[in-house]
Amino acid sequence: MRITKLILLIGLLLWLSPSCIDRYFINADEDIEGKIVISGTITDEGGNQQIQISRSSSPENPKFIPISGCQVIVEDNTGNQIVFQETAGQGHYEAELEPSMLEVGKSFQLKVNLPDGTSYESSEETLTPSPDIADVYYDLETKSTYGRGSEEDGLQFYIDFEGDSQSGNYYRWKLEETYEYHSTWPIIRYLDEEGVIHESGTDYSYYYCYKTEELNQIFALSTEGFTQNSYKKYPLHFVNDHTQRLMYQYSLLVKQLSLSRNAYEYWENLRKNNKEATDLFGKQPGNVKGNISNPSNPNEVVLGYFGVSSVKTKRIHILDVPELSFSEVEYCTAALLDTTEPLPAQPRPLYMVPIKDLNGNDAWGYANTSCFICTLLGGTTEKPPYWIDE
Repeated sequence: MRITKLILLIGLLLWLSPSCIDRYFINADEDIEGKIVISGTITDEGGNQQIQISRSSSPENPKFIPISGCQVIVEDNTGNQIVFQETAGQGHYEAELEPSMLEVGKSFQLKVNLPDGTSYESSEETLTPSPDIADVYYDLETKSTYGRGSEEDGLQFYIDFEGDSQSGNYYRWKLEETYEYHSTWPIIRYLDEEGVIHESGTDYSYYYCYKTEELNQIFALSTEGFTQNSYKKYPLHFVNDHTQRLMYQYSLLVKQLSLSRNAYEYWENLRKNNKEATDLFGKQPGNVKGNISNPSNPNEVVLGYFGVSSVKTKRIHILDVPELSFSEVEYCTAALLDTTEPLPAQPRPLYMVPIKDLNGNDAWGYANTSCFICTLLGGTTEKPPYWIDE
Protein backbone atom coordinates (compact mmCIF):
# COMPACT_ATOMS: atom_id res chain seq x y z
CA MET A 1 0.00 0.00 0.00
CA ARG A 2 2.89 2.36 0.83
CA ILE A 3 4.44 1.84 -2.61
CA THR A 4 1.08 2.26 -4.33
CA LYS A 5 0.58 5.53 -2.50
CA LEU A 6 4.04 6.66 -3.47
CA ILE A 7 3.41 5.95 -7.15
CA LEU A 8 0.20 7.96 -6.98
CA LEU A 9 2.11 10.84 -5.44
CA ILE A 10 4.42 11.07 -8.45
CA GLY A 11 1.73 12.70 -10.58
CA LEU A 12 0.06 14.65 -7.79
CA LEU A 13 -0.13 18.42 -7.39
CA LEU A 14 1.12 19.57 -10.77
CA TRP A 15 -0.06 23.14 -10.80
CA LEU A 16 0.62 25.02 -14.06
CA SER A 17 0.59 28.73 -14.87
CA PRO A 18 2.59 30.82 -17.34
CA SER A 19 4.73 32.35 -14.60
CA CYS A 20 5.76 29.58 -12.31
CA ILE A 21 4.23 26.47 -11.05
CA ASP A 22 6.01 23.13 -11.07
CA ARG A 23 5.36 20.02 -8.99
CA TYR A 24 5.30 19.10 -5.33
CA PHE A 25 5.89 15.81 -3.53
CA ILE A 26 4.79 15.18 0.01
CA ASN A 27 5.53 12.41 2.46
CA ALA A 28 3.22 9.51 1.69
CA ASP A 29 2.61 8.90 5.40
CA GLU A 30 1.31 12.39 6.12
CA ASP A 31 -2.17 13.79 5.71
CA ILE A 32 -1.78 15.92 2.60
CA GLU A 33 -5.38 16.86 1.87
CA GLY A 34 -6.54 20.42 2.39
CA LYS A 35 -3.12 22.04 2.66
CA ILE A 36 -2.84 25.61 1.38
CA VAL A 37 -0.74 25.85 -1.80
CA ILE A 38 0.53 29.34 -2.72
CA SER A 39 2.96 29.62 -5.61
CA GLY A 40 4.28 32.23 -7.96
CA THR A 41 7.42 33.78 -9.38
CA ILE A 42 7.41 37.38 -10.57
CA THR A 43 10.13 38.36 -13.03
CA ASP A 44 11.66 41.42 -14.63
CA GLU A 45 10.27 40.28 -17.99
CA GLY A 46 7.21 42.37 -17.19
CA GLY A 47 3.80 41.65 -18.66
CA ASN A 48 1.29 39.26 -17.16
CA GLN A 49 2.40 37.70 -13.87
CA GLN A 50 0.46 35.17 -11.83
CA ILE A 51 0.07 33.92 -8.29
CA GLN A 52 -1.85 30.69 -7.81
CA ILE A 53 -3.73 29.78 -4.63
CA SER A 54 -5.35 26.40 -4.04
CA ARG A 55 -5.75 23.49 -1.65
CA SER A 56 -3.99 20.18 -2.06
CA SER A 57 -6.02 17.08 -2.86
CA SER A 58 -5.50 13.42 -2.07
CA PRO A 59 -3.08 11.37 -4.20
CA GLU A 60 -5.85 8.85 -4.90
CA ASN A 61 -8.06 11.58 -6.41
CA PRO A 62 -5.76 14.34 -7.66
CA LYS A 63 -7.49 17.53 -8.74
CA PHE A 64 -7.07 21.28 -8.66
CA ILE A 65 -9.02 22.91 -5.82
CA PRO A 66 -8.84 26.69 -6.31
CA ILE A 67 -9.34 29.21 -3.54
CA SER A 68 -11.30 32.23 -4.75
CA GLY A 69 -11.90 35.64 -3.27
CA CYS A 70 -8.41 36.18 -1.86
CA GLN A 71 -6.65 39.49 -1.45
CA VAL A 72 -3.19 39.16 -3.01
CA ILE A 73 -0.53 41.86 -2.73
CA VAL A 74 3.19 41.95 -3.48
CA GLU A 75 5.02 44.71 -1.60
CA ASP A 76 8.60 45.87 -2.14
CA ASN A 77 10.99 47.19 0.49
CA THR A 78 10.13 50.81 -0.36
CA GLY A 79 6.42 50.32 0.32
CA ASN A 80 5.23 50.07 -3.30
CA GLN A 81 2.42 47.56 -3.72
CA ILE A 82 1.29 45.43 -6.66
CA VAL A 83 -2.31 44.22 -6.36
CA PHE A 84 -3.19 40.94 -8.06
CA GLN A 85 -6.77 40.42 -9.27
CA GLU A 86 -8.48 37.07 -9.68
CA THR A 87 -9.10 36.05 -13.28
CA ALA A 88 -11.89 33.97 -14.78
CA GLY A 89 -9.79 30.90 -14.00
CA GLN A 90 -10.48 30.61 -10.29
CA GLY A 91 -7.48 30.47 -8.02
CA HIS A 92 -5.36 32.40 -10.51
CA TYR A 93 -4.47 35.97 -9.53
CA GLU A 94 -2.89 38.23 -12.14
CA ALA A 95 -1.22 41.61 -12.49
CA GLU A 96 0.40 43.46 -15.39
CA LEU A 97 3.92 44.51 -14.45
CA GLU A 98 6.30 46.93 -16.07
CA PRO A 99 9.89 45.63 -16.09
CA SER A 100 10.92 48.80 -14.22
CA MET A 101 8.85 47.68 -11.22
CA LEU A 102 11.42 44.98 -10.51
CA GLU A 103 14.84 46.49 -9.91
CA VAL A 104 17.89 44.45 -8.99
CA GLY A 105 18.58 44.76 -5.27
CA LYS A 106 14.98 45.36 -4.28
CA SER A 107 13.25 42.87 -1.99
CA PHE A 108 9.64 41.73 -2.33
CA GLN A 109 7.13 40.04 -0.05
CA LEU A 110 3.86 38.29 -0.91
CA LYS A 111 0.86 38.84 1.36
CA VAL A 112 -2.36 36.83 0.99
CA ASN A 113 -5.64 37.16 2.88
CA LEU A 114 -8.17 34.34 2.47
CA PRO A 115 -11.92 35.04 2.51
CA ASP A 116 -12.14 33.52 6.02
CA GLY A 117 -9.65 36.08 7.32
CA THR A 118 -6.63 33.80 7.50
CA SER A 119 -3.44 35.55 6.43
CA TYR A 120 -0.28 34.18 4.85
CA GLU A 121 2.97 35.86 3.95
CA SER A 122 6.24 34.93 2.36
CA SER A 123 9.70 35.77 3.55
CA GLU A 124 11.33 38.65 1.68
CA GLU A 125 12.94 37.73 -1.63
CA THR A 126 15.69 39.91 -3.12
CA LEU A 127 16.03 40.27 -6.88
CA THR A 128 19.52 39.33 -8.09
CA PRO A 129 20.83 39.81 -11.65
CA SER A 130 21.01 36.97 -14.15
CA PRO A 131 24.00 36.79 -16.52
CA ASP A 132 23.59 36.33 -20.24
CA ILE A 133 23.25 32.82 -21.65
CA ALA A 134 26.42 32.12 -23.61
CA ASP A 135 25.13 29.16 -25.60
CA VAL A 136 22.47 26.47 -25.83
CA TYR A 137 23.39 23.43 -27.91
CA TYR A 138 23.05 19.66 -28.16
CA ASP A 139 25.07 16.48 -28.56
CA LEU A 140 23.87 13.36 -30.32
CA GLU A 141 23.79 10.70 -27.58
CA THR A 142 22.57 7.16 -26.91
CA LYS A 143 20.96 6.50 -23.54
CA SER A 144 19.73 3.41 -21.74
CA THR A 145 15.97 3.30 -21.23
CA TYR A 146 14.89 2.92 -17.63
CA GLY A 147 13.44 -0.52 -16.94
CA ARG A 148 13.34 -1.59 -20.60
CA GLY A 149 16.85 -2.92 -21.07
CA SER A 150 17.27 -1.14 -24.39
CA GLU A 151 18.88 2.01 -25.75
CA GLU A 152 17.55 5.05 -27.56
CA ASP A 153 19.16 7.69 -29.71
CA GLY A 154 18.39 11.36 -29.37
CA LEU A 155 19.64 14.82 -28.56
CA GLN A 156 20.96 15.82 -25.14
CA PHE A 157 20.73 19.58 -24.66
CA TYR A 158 23.24 21.68 -22.73
CA ILE A 159 23.67 25.28 -21.65
CA ASP A 160 26.73 27.50 -21.03
CA PHE A 161 26.62 30.76 -19.09
CA GLU A 162 29.20 33.22 -17.85
CA GLY A 163 28.43 35.41 -14.87
CA ASP A 164 30.56 37.85 -12.90
CA SER A 165 30.90 39.02 -9.32
CA GLN A 166 27.81 41.20 -9.73
CA SER A 167 25.61 38.27 -10.74
CA GLY A 168 23.95 35.94 -8.29
CA ASN A 169 25.21 32.42 -7.64
CA TYR A 170 21.93 30.54 -7.90
CA TYR A 171 20.03 29.67 -11.06
CA ARG A 172 17.07 27.78 -12.42
CA TRP A 173 16.13 27.06 -16.02
CA LYS A 174 12.66 26.75 -17.51
CA LEU A 175 12.31 25.12 -20.91
CA GLU A 176 9.61 25.55 -23.54
CA GLU A 177 9.71 23.40 -26.64
CA THR A 178 7.86 23.89 -29.93
CA TYR A 179 7.91 21.28 -32.65
CA GLU A 180 6.29 20.57 -35.98
CA TYR A 181 4.43 17.34 -36.55
CA HIS A 182 2.29 15.95 -39.36
CA SER A 183 -0.86 13.89 -39.56
CA THR A 184 -0.47 10.52 -41.25
CA TRP A 185 -2.55 11.51 -44.28
CA PRO A 186 -4.05 14.66 -45.80
CA ILE A 187 -7.82 14.74 -46.21
CA ILE A 188 -8.81 13.12 -49.52
CA ARG A 189 -12.29 11.69 -49.06
CA TYR A 190 -14.80 11.56 -46.22
CA LEU A 191 -18.32 10.52 -45.35
CA ASP A 192 -20.33 13.21 -43.54
CA GLU A 193 -23.04 12.90 -40.89
CA GLU A 194 -25.74 12.64 -43.57
CA GLY A 195 -24.04 9.74 -45.32
CA VAL A 196 -22.80 11.86 -48.23
CA ILE A 197 -19.32 11.15 -49.58
CA HIS A 198 -17.14 14.19 -50.29
CA GLU A 199 -14.11 14.17 -52.56
CA SER A 200 -11.83 16.97 -51.37
CA GLY A 201 -8.84 16.46 -53.64
CA THR A 202 -5.75 16.53 -51.46
CA ASP A 203 -6.45 18.87 -48.56
CA TYR A 204 -3.44 19.68 -46.36
CA SER A 205 -5.35 22.12 -44.12
CA TYR A 206 -4.90 19.87 -41.08
CA TYR A 207 -1.73 18.08 -42.11
CA TYR A 208 0.89 20.43 -40.62
CA CYS A 209 0.71 21.25 -36.92
CA TYR A 210 2.84 22.97 -34.29
CA LYS A 211 2.80 22.19 -30.60
CA THR A 212 4.27 24.19 -27.72
CA GLU A 213 4.79 22.66 -24.30
CA GLU A 214 6.55 23.64 -21.09
CA LEU A 215 8.82 20.93 -19.74
CA ASN A 216 8.17 20.16 -16.08
CA GLN A 217 11.65 18.94 -15.21
CA ILE A 218 13.55 20.97 -12.63
CA PHE A 219 17.00 22.30 -13.53
CA ALA A 220 18.81 24.24 -10.80
CA LEU A 221 22.46 25.06 -10.10
CA SER A 222 24.59 26.83 -7.51
CA THR A 223 27.99 28.29 -8.41
CA GLU A 224 28.76 29.11 -4.78
CA GLY A 225 32.34 28.07 -4.09
CA PHE A 226 33.30 28.02 -7.77
CA THR A 227 36.43 29.92 -8.78
CA GLN A 228 34.31 31.61 -11.47
CA ASN A 229 30.59 32.35 -11.63
CA SER A 230 30.18 30.36 -14.83
CA TYR A 231 29.41 26.86 -16.06
CA LYS A 232 30.07 24.91 -19.22
CA LYS A 233 27.85 22.11 -20.50
CA TYR A 234 25.16 22.03 -17.83
CA PRO A 235 22.81 19.19 -18.92
CA LEU A 236 19.23 20.07 -19.70
CA HIS A 237 16.68 17.61 -21.15
CA PHE A 238 17.02 14.69 -23.56
CA VAL A 239 14.74 14.16 -26.57
CA ASN A 240 14.73 10.74 -28.24
CA ASP A 241 13.88 9.97 -31.86
CA HIS A 242 10.83 7.84 -31.04
CA THR A 243 8.37 10.62 -31.89
CA GLN A 244 8.06 13.37 -34.49
CA ARG A 245 9.43 16.03 -32.11
CA LEU A 246 12.81 16.23 -33.85
CA MET A 247 11.73 15.04 -37.28
CA TYR A 248 10.89 18.33 -39.03
CA GLN A 249 11.75 21.35 -36.92
CA TYR A 250 12.30 21.73 -33.19
CA SER A 251 12.63 25.01 -31.32
CA LEU A 252 13.78 25.31 -27.72
CA LEU A 253 13.28 28.44 -25.62
CA VAL A 254 15.46 28.51 -22.52
CA LYS A 255 14.70 30.92 -19.68
CA GLN A 256 17.45 31.43 -17.12
CA LEU A 257 16.11 32.65 -13.77
CA SER A 258 18.22 34.12 -11.00
CA LEU A 259 17.38 32.78 -7.53
CA SER A 260 17.97 33.69 -3.94
CA ARG A 261 19.82 31.10 -1.89
CA ASN A 262 16.58 30.02 -0.17
CA ALA A 263 14.81 29.69 -3.51
CA TYR A 264 17.66 27.58 -4.88
CA GLU A 265 17.52 25.24 -1.88
CA TYR A 266 13.76 24.90 -2.35
CA TRP A 267 13.99 24.01 -6.05
CA GLU A 268 16.95 21.72 -5.51
CA ASN A 269 15.07 19.83 -2.79
CA LEU A 270 12.09 19.52 -5.13
CA ARG A 271 14.37 18.15 -7.82
CA LYS A 272 15.84 15.57 -5.45
CA ASN A 273 12.42 14.54 -4.21
CA ASN A 274 11.14 14.12 -7.75
CA LYS A 275 14.06 11.81 -8.50
CA GLU A 276 13.65 9.82 -5.30
CA ALA A 277 9.89 9.50 -5.73
CA THR A 278 10.39 7.69 -9.03
CA ASP A 279 12.92 5.33 -7.49
CA LEU A 280 11.10 2.81 -5.29
CA PHE A 281 14.44 1.77 -3.81
CA GLY A 282 15.45 5.32 -2.91
CA LYS A 283 14.48 7.47 0.04
CA GLN A 284 10.83 8.28 0.58
CA PRO A 285 9.95 11.84 -0.48
CA GLY A 286 9.32 14.28 2.32
CA ASN A 287 7.76 17.71 2.67
CA VAL A 288 9.66 20.46 0.89
CA LYS A 289 9.53 23.56 3.05
CA GLY A 290 8.76 26.73 1.15
CA ASN A 291 8.94 30.35 2.27
CA ILE A 292 5.25 30.97 3.00
CA SER A 293 3.76 30.80 6.49
CA ASN A 294 0.76 31.70 8.61
CA PRO A 295 1.95 34.36 11.10
CA SER A 296 -0.87 33.43 13.49
CA ASN A 297 -0.08 29.71 13.30
CA PRO A 298 3.60 29.13 12.47
CA ASN A 299 3.16 25.36 12.75
CA GLU A 300 0.69 25.21 9.85
CA VAL A 301 2.12 23.42 6.82
CA VAL A 302 1.90 25.68 3.76
CA LEU A 303 3.05 24.41 0.38
CA GLY A 304 4.62 26.40 -2.41
CA TYR A 305 7.12 29.20 -2.84
CA PHE A 306 7.04 32.87 -3.77
CA GLY A 307 10.11 34.05 -5.64
CA VAL A 308 11.46 36.92 -7.72
CA SER A 309 13.81 36.40 -10.63
CA SER A 310 15.74 38.26 -13.26
CA VAL A 311 15.40 36.43 -16.56
CA LYS A 312 17.60 35.97 -19.61
CA THR A 313 16.39 33.96 -22.61
CA LYS A 314 17.80 32.19 -25.63
CA ARG A 315 16.04 30.30 -28.42
CA ILE A 316 17.58 27.74 -30.76
CA HIS A 317 16.18 25.91 -33.79
CA ILE A 318 16.97 22.41 -35.04
CA LEU A 319 15.89 21.67 -38.59
CA ASP A 320 17.61 18.44 -39.51
CA VAL A 321 19.56 15.73 -37.69
CA PRO A 322 20.49 13.12 -40.33
CA GLU A 323 22.02 10.80 -37.71
CA LEU A 324 18.59 10.09 -36.19
CA SER A 325 16.62 7.25 -37.77
CA PHE A 326 13.12 7.87 -36.32
CA SER A 327 12.53 4.14 -36.85
CA GLU A 328 10.36 3.94 -33.71
CA VAL A 329 7.90 6.65 -34.77
CA GLU A 330 4.36 5.26 -34.84
CA TYR A 331 1.98 6.06 -37.68
CA CYS A 332 -1.68 5.25 -38.23
CA THR A 333 -2.75 2.20 -40.19
CA ALA A 334 -5.98 2.08 -42.19
CA ALA A 335 -8.62 -0.64 -41.92
CA LEU A 336 -10.27 -1.91 -45.10
CA LEU A 337 -13.68 -0.37 -45.70
CA ASP A 338 -15.93 -3.26 -46.72
CA THR A 339 -18.71 -1.78 -48.86
CA THR A 340 -20.78 -4.98 -48.54
CA GLU A 341 -21.08 -4.55 -44.77
CA PRO A 342 -22.69 -1.82 -42.65
CA LEU A 343 -20.47 1.21 -42.19
CA PRO A 344 -18.20 1.03 -39.14
CA ALA A 345 -19.39 2.74 -35.98
CA GLN A 346 -16.80 5.49 -36.28
CA PRO A 347 -17.47 9.17 -35.52
CA ARG A 348 -18.55 11.22 -38.51
CA PRO A 349 -17.04 12.53 -40.65
CA LEU A 350 -15.47 9.19 -41.53
CA TYR A 351 -12.19 9.94 -43.27
CA MET A 352 -10.96 7.57 -45.96
CA VAL A 353 -7.63 6.86 -47.58
CA PRO A 354 -6.75 4.77 -50.67
CA ILE A 355 -5.22 1.37 -49.84
CA LYS A 356 -4.88 -2.09 -51.37
CA ASP A 357 -7.18 -4.96 -50.42
CA LEU A 358 -5.97 -8.50 -49.74
CA ASN A 359 -5.88 -9.21 -53.48
CA GLY A 360 -3.82 -6.14 -54.26
CA ASN A 361 -6.74 -4.25 -55.75
CA ASP A 362 -7.40 -0.56 -55.14
CA ALA A 363 -9.76 -0.02 -52.24
CA TRP A 364 -10.66 2.49 -49.55
CA GLY A 365 -9.61 2.30 -45.94
CA TYR A 366 -10.53 4.34 -42.90
CA ALA A 367 -8.78 5.36 -39.70
CA ASN A 368 -9.29 7.48 -36.60
CA THR A 369 -10.02 11.14 -37.20
CA SER A 370 -6.77 12.15 -35.47
CA CYS A 371 -4.87 10.43 -38.29
CA PHE A 372 -6.14 13.18 -40.62
CA ILE A 373 -6.78 16.15 -38.29
CA CYS A 374 -3.49 16.99 -36.60
CA THR A 375 -5.02 19.49 -34.17
CA LEU A 376 -6.69 16.60 -32.33
CA LEU A 377 -3.22 15.68 -31.04
CA GLY A 378 -2.93 18.95 -29.15
CA GLY A 379 -1.26 21.28 -31.64
CA THR A 380 -2.36 24.14 -33.84
CA THR A 381 -2.16 24.76 -37.58
CA GLU A 382 -0.94 28.31 -36.94
CA LYS A 383 2.77 28.54 -37.64
CA PRO A 384 4.69 30.32 -34.84
CA PRO A 385 6.09 33.74 -35.85
CA TYR A 386 9.63 32.59 -35.04
CA TRP A 387 9.41 29.49 -37.25
CA ILE A 388 12.08 29.08 -39.91
CA ASP A 389 10.77 28.43 -43.42
CA GLU A 390 12.91 25.82 -45.11
